[in-house]
Amino acid sequence: MSRGLSRWLVLALVVGGWLGGSDAKAAGQELCNETSYVLYTAIGFPDATGLVSEGWTRLRPGECRSVLPAPVLPGEYFVYGRSSPVHRGGIRQWSGPVSLCVDVDDFSISGLANCENLGLETRGFFAIEGNAPEGRRTVFAETGEHKERAMLAGIQRLLADNVSNPPRIDGYAGRRTRVAIERYLKEVNVSSRPSNPELIDLLESTARKKTRTIGLEVCNEADGAIWTAYARRKNQQWESRGWWSLAEGTCVQLINVALGARDKYYVYAGLVSPDGEQSLEAAAETFCVSKVKFSIFGRHDCEPRGYQEVSFSKIETVKSPRTRVVFKPEDFGGESSVELRLR
Repeated sequence: MSRGLSRWLVLALVVGGWLGGSDAKAAGQELCNETSYVLYTAIGFPDATGLVSEGWTRLRPGECRSVLPAPVLPGEYFVYGRSSPVHRGGIRQWSGPVSLCVDVDDFSISGLANCENLGLETRGFFAIEGNAPEGRRTVFAETGEHKERAMLAGIQRLLADNVSNPPRIDGYAGRRTRVAIERYLKEVNVSSRPSNPELIDLLESTARKKTRTIGLEVCNEADGAIWTAYARRKNQQWESRGWWSLAEGTCVQLINVALGARDKYYVYAGLVSPDGEQSLEAAAETFCVSKVKFSIFGRHDCEPRGYQEVSFSKIETVKSPRTRVVFKPEDFGGESSVELRLR
């Protein structure tokens, strides 16, 4: 079996077979994390009122948890998962074609609703085929791995989110991994080696604090909601990424790694108003965007590739790992041609 990193970068959702016996009856609907990421998961399920969506259930790498008791009622079930925001490189999603409402914090939402009118967000869920009253198991997975290696790989990934010179993410507890754990525990003043689940919790907590001190954050002090996206040139490659919905008086972190001193960064912001959407007056550099969430490489030939071309404003980064951009009412006035975005 290859130990190559590439095995850990292909993401998939695997729906497991039906469970049998007394363990299955105790489990009901069970979700398992066989990835190297800490996951936050949600489920949609039928009840007497129709369909309910609930979240968030946190799963450590290698962990399984029962999210619904047995008996599992007949009907369609749906699942969604996303990685913890502490992981470098942005949030990964295990998503499907069925749109259901979710909230930022823990939630339980009854019935199919207009999510935006309720101040909620929409996420795409996978459908779980078939019915099994005695119980079922759904596995979030990367390719070719199992939960024992997933837990070790999860520790390695979280070490990469916390320390310099992290070990390779391969799911094997080699010398470099042991040394990195020892060095990390010394840095956070923990004298004895925690269990693997406890170590994962500690690593995620310290990584969460660290991400607040690095990257790119945008804040909305304008008079209305804002749609925002960013673009950057890194390693000779242009990339644009969006969308984020930014309510008035809130902030959102767009990039959760330290900004490179030689890299170039740009931001798009569209202020929603009764007369349409206004873009930044200082926007002068064009990049490609889509009306749905996107990550686009290259900034030219947007329309032939099925995208729109819009103007971004250059960010004057400060000489620190973190830059904050604050949007104010006077920053807007340009006309925007971006179509309505779907979350």
